[in-house]
Amino acid sequence: MSEGKRIMTLIGKEQAVVGKTFRLYSIPDECRRCRLFNICVAKLKPGRVYRIVEVKRVGLPQPDKCLLTGEDMVPIVVEELPIIAPIPINSFIEGITITYTRPRVNCDELRRYTPSDQVLKDGVKIRLLREVGRVRCKDGNYVIAEVLPLD
Repeated sequence: MSEGKRIMTLIGKEQAVVGKTFRLYSIPDECRRCRLFNICVAKLKPGRVYRIVEVKRVGLPQPDKCLLTGEDMVPIVVEELPIIAPIPINSFIEGITITYTRPRVNCDELRRYTPSDQVLKDGVKIRLLREVGRVRCKDGNYVIAEVLPLD
């Protein structure tokens, strides 16, 4: 079942395998200086995980090379995978869209599930996909949920 948004981007030919996942940790300066930046990593968000859903075959005589790795680049379509995040139990209804509010973490169990600000920022609209667990803390109960940022 496909739930994440799809984005066309570029990746090294050797890594272009349908089903393979990757996390973009950061965007290096070399990428920002590259003429392919806007069709490569510019649309991806640091900290997020993506799954390759399609590899486009382009019959170009000479593919572009990555400034960072030197690999031949190929176009792919990726799907952004859901993020695991705690949602106050009284705010959780599967399928709805809410504005994410980072919980004030006051127990270790909740801290394990709270994504970093790089992955999911306060104030971003998210779709609540499904419950994967529950956590009880001093200040309340939380649903551990798969969420999809809509940013």
